[in-house]
Amino acid sequence: MKKILLTSCAMLMFLNMSANVTLGNVLLKNINQFEIDENILEMSNTAKITIPRNYGKLKGKAILEQIKAGDKVTLEAGYDNVFNREFTGYIREIESDIPLIIHCDDETYPLRQTNFIKSYQSATLKQILTDIIPSTMTFECPDVNIGKYQIDNASAFAVMQDLMKTYGLYSRLQDGKINVGLAYDFGDKTTTHIYTINSPADRPFTTNVKKNDLKFKRKEDFKVRYKAISNNPNGKKTTVIVGNKEKEASERTLNFAGPLTESQLRERALAVMAKTVYDGYTGDITGFGLPLTHAGDSLDIRDALEPERAGRYLIEKVNITFNDSSGYSRKNTLSFKV
Repeated sequence: MKKILLTSCAMLMFLNMSANVTLGNVLLKNINQFEIDENILEMSNTAKITIPRNYGKLKGKAILEQIKAGDKVTLEAGYDNVFNREFTGYIREIESDIPLIIHCDDETYPLRQTNFIKSYQSATLKQILTDIIPSTMTFECPDVNIGKYQIDNASAFAVMQDLMKTYGLYSRLQDGKINVGLAYDFGDKTTTHIYTINSPADRPFTTNVKKNDLKFKRKEDFKVRYKAISNNPNGKKTTVIVGNKEKEASERTLNFAGPLTESQLRERALAVMAKTVYDGYTGDITGFGLPLTHAGDSLDIRDALEPERAGRYLIEKVNITFNDSSGYSRKNTLSFKV
């Protein structure tokens, strides 16, 4: 397996990349290519695993005869045969070609296989999720009022996607637990990782950034205003607008579960704006396979050349890639400052 250069907090190390995948009852070692997409704005994380030509048969039997859609998937990767779990889910689709490509959905896959017809005159988010999420899975969410809500022949997955879109929720599934939160406070309880863009002189080997596509912006550079809507249990809506009043400013919509007074709604909208309109970075930053950043974690960005630009940001998306040509990488897209 190809060696890559990994800069760590203490020294430079040449390490061997390694990855294994379990598909149903089949264990494949030394997989040399996969890609994982994580996004807290989407209900499901996905993985694409490429099986090389030399795995055409295993124990004298074609792999295609041993796996099928719906089989459980676990994907582990690391350096020098020290593995970390990168993905757990199920096979969604198999491309029967050479190389063999396996498309996977994460542990929300069972939520797609359900169907519900329900009507609520006045419900909380917790009540709805309790009714639709299988008892084999756990979840955590704020106990906010949703009000009147209708489910008409929809899967649990589709219902949660709708709730996220309508009420401005973020979602994260990790270790079999679904965490659903309001956008403005989602980053308050999360794992923090450190990326150092430029090392201090006394610790020259602490830089652990592979590619930096960040842009530093000032508050005045964000031409944005928020239209905040409270969806009240009685079916009525309360609306307030905060932020930049210039004509060319972009307008973003925030949905909150009510009931909320105009004063309460304005306070929440301003709280969101305080985190999304800031002096700090926007864009993408790419690290190595370690540290294990995931969507929903936060990233503490440091720079010895410009220390005043240090800050901690919620990670909205992570694209994890592993292949012989470009190595083992994590491309992190920042959301807002936390």
